[in-house]
Amino acid sequence: MVEEVWTPNKRQSEFLAIPFTVFEGFYGGAAGGGKSEILLADPVVKGLTNHPKFHGIIFRRTFRQLEESLIPRAKDFYGWDGTQRFGARYNDQKKSFTFPSGAVIRFSYLESDDDAKGHQTAQYNYAGFDELTHFSEYQYLYITTRIRSSVSDLPAYVRGASNPGGVGHTWCFKRFVEPCETGHVILKRALPNGKSTKAVFIPALLTDNTELMKADPDYVNRLNLLPEAERRALLYGDWHAYSGQVFSEFRALHLPTEPDNALHVVEPFLIPTWWPKILAIDWGYAAMTWAGWGAIAPDGVTFLYREYAQKRKYITEWGADVARLSQFDGNIRAVVLDPSAWQQRGDPKQIYRQFEEASEMRVAKADNDRTGGKMLMHEYFRWKQRPSKYVPKEGYQQDLHDRIFRMYGIDRAAEYTAMFAPQKPETNLPKLRIFRGAAPEFIGAIQACMADPKRPEDIAEFEGDDPYDGGRYLIKRVHRFVKESELEFKSRANLDAVLKNSTSTFDMYRAMERFEADNKEDSDFAVRRLHAPSQFGSLRAKLRMN
Repeated sequence: MVEEVWTPNKRQSEFLAIPFTVFEGFYGGAAGGGKSEILLADPVVKGLTNHPKFHGIIFRRTFRQLEESLIPRAKDFYGWDGTQRFGARYNDQKKSFTFPSGAVIRFSYLESDDDAKGHQTAQYNYAGFDELTHFSEYQYLYITTRIRSSVSDLPAYVRGASNPGGVGHTWCFKRFVEPCETGHVILKRALPNGKSTKAVFIPALLTDNTELMKADPDYVNRLNLLPEAERRALLYGDWHAYSGQVFSEFRALHLPTEPDNALHVVEPFLIPTWWPKILAIDWGYAAMTWAGWGAIAPDGVTFLYREYAQKRKYITEWGADVARLSQFDGNIRAVVLDPSAWQQRGDPKQIYRQFEEASEMRVAKADNDRTGGKMLMHEYFRWKQRPSKYVPKEGYQQDLHDRIFRMYGIDRAAEYTAMFAPQKPETNLPKLRIFRGAAPEFIGAIQACMADPKRPEDIAEFEGDDPYDGGRYLIKRVHRFVKESELEFKSRANLDAVLKNSTSTFDMYRAMERFEADNKEDSDFAVRRLHAPSQFGSLRAKLRMN
């Protein structure tokens, strides 16, 4: 009966032949390889829908993709009123197909990482991910924990299919493709409990789908019209055409195998009024106007606590909106705007002046160093400890220490000794954190960033990249502010510690009273420490020459 409905091509047959002992199977590469069909067909061809207790689920990233693409294909494949094909009946409310045996295959979507948690109590024998690179690694891994079987004659397995590209490109590539790009090799992965799991990648090309080639021979020609990267990915299944999501270190949710600080989205809290704040804006009309507010903690961590994102609003409108949102923030130390706002466009007033009039806020040019901004974003997203500092290869030398002591005193000798002290762990990682629910546009843009093939150290421009540009402006200005205000931050860190330990309003008042005095006392000390390393470096060179 199966052959009358659908006949798999060679690559699809190879995918269907993956044994149940291989928990993860990934079918991917070029467009037109029959990816959706293979996920729909897998449990039917294997006879699992003849078992009354079989429960499967197939995912797309959005509800719209389900409604417009996958479910109509499923109706055509499974039947929908109990009389066609495999005799399945479709329930639109539940988005599920029930087969004559009682077996069920559901359809669902995961627009956000939190949506995966909606399946916390579920149990599936089979899960299929259509366009797996559209999903985050967290979504995929979380759902795999729901794949299990309480019936001995039913398997538990997961299958995915996708083209290269998308927000999940990097993790899909590393998990399935990179270990063996030619595919067909069963990968064995060790688990923390000492056991292991198996996975396999089956590559697919457009030419494998002979039925499509016959039905639409011009499809290849249309793919050839695409830009080079897309053409290579979709026509040839070239995973290197999308070398990966640039900010692969970004974490919207915590993965259980990573440190606790491997997380950039945090729960909101009441920001202390004395924390400095920076406002950065990337303006547009047809494109998005994006504004982001960042608060800087005494340890240098920046919290993105609000974003504003609108299209097709005039400057007078979004300028007033931004001012209204900022009115109770206090302590906004800088407002930076996309430098293009200073261009002469034939209007009586430049964009930045129009914004200043609409918002009554003074604004400065944002730093538009794209490469430097990207590298700084990596640094602020970093959650791993910095590698050990440089230590002179000759090691500690007592005679050199003694010579420094005799010639330059105890302070310089102590600096020499400190070079060999263990490096203190960084306690302020990551340096950029985002209030949960406060900046979805920024998070989406960060996850979509891909490298520019012509300029690998830059981000390829894409529709919806405005929050990334605005975020880059924000972090650049934050970094500059922190560097210029090291003395202030040191004293504010002290104040923060004192206030946390205050037991009464009187103690807090006295702590605030001492703030300015402490700040002044710390200034000279901080300056001396700031210059000491470079002075010591030249000193050490002089000693070697003597």
